[in-house]
Amino acid sequence: MKDDFVTALSNSARPVPGGGSAAAHAGCVGLSLLKKIVGIEMNRRQDVSELLSWRDLMDQVSTLDESLTRLRDEDGKTYMRLAEVKAEGNSKTKIASALRHAIDCPLGIMKQACRAFNCVSQTAKHCKRHLLSDLQVVCELLVSAIRGAYHISRSNLTLIADQTLKDDYQKKIEGSYERCCEALKLAESSILLRISKT
Repeated sequence: MKDDFVTALSNSARPVPGGGSAAAHAGCVGLSLLKKIVGIEMNRRQDVSELLSWRDLMDQVSTLDESLTRLRDEDGKTYMRLAEVKAEGNSKTKIASALRHAIDCPLGIMKQACRAFNCVSQTAKHCKRHLLSDLQVVCELLVSAIRGAYHISRSNLTLIADQTLKDDYQKKIEGSYERCCEALKLAESSILLRISKT
């Protein structure tokens, strides 16, 4: 059975949610799976210090999930706002402001998904071996969120007329993507290291 977001996404009569929201949703699915993995580990822990460590990790993952869900919903709003100000023939200043929000939102999606890789690395160090393949799936879903948001932000970037602002955002987008790639490498290395030891 489809959830409300997926049903809304498949509705061709509405412009939103669209690609940016879909990217964030992929990250949300990945974080849901990560919460499941962390929850499994929490349920089998009896040592108090270990349990507290896993609870702290669960809090981190839950916070990231809440942030990505908010950004998923916000992306459609920023798109609609941009479409409105352009259709109304607003000033260049208002259009530029709406464009900045349309880029900031997918940048936020990338940032939150990137942070999630740290949680994957922490989980990989101590979870049961049979959960490592699920962690690899988490990584793939987070990569989908990052790459999707990257493409959306670059597409919106082309609409900026101010070259200085465009150059600034170009650096932000590429820098964010590079950091995401590095975080992914670390997360995957943590998983592969555990696999190689078993």
